[in-house]
Amino acid sequence: MTQTKMRNTIDETYKKLRNKLKTDEEITESDLLESLKLYEITNKELKKAKNKYRKWTEDEDAYLAYFAYSNDAKIQDAADYLKRTRDSVENRLSYLRKHNKATYMVRAWTEREDEFIKKYYNSLTLKVITERLNRSYNVIKSRSWSLGVSKK
Repeated sequence: MTQTKMRNTIDETYKKLRNKLKTDEEITESDLLESLKLYEITNKELKKAKNKYRKWTEDEDAYLAYFAYSNDAKIQDAADYLKRTRDSVENRLSYLRKHNKATYMVRAWTEREDEFIKKYYNSLTLKVITERLNRSYNVIKSRSWSLGVSKK
């Protein structure tokens, strides 16, 4: 039985059980057995889903590299597209960056960003600059140092 059919069957059974039971006195032994069976089936499905590990493919890595480079969407969007969890996507991005599997994933600095840092580094907080440029705190500090800009 496919997962969708099983899920629909479980949902229907659960609805029937909920509609059937009005008070605690109306619960019969067969209802308890039926709910226990329903719980066991649902629990097995959840365990299978949690333990299901898929290896990352080159196509998925390429998509993540493009996603990280263009930075045009949220990580949850990438996770939904790849049918993976958000944590899984974040961990894979971190792995690819740390192991230099995709060095092109780091966005290059534009002249506009450099000028923004030079102009506003002293007047704005680093938090505001990170939000405006969509870069991390440490990256902004490192770039300002390499541009010769300081908070003096």
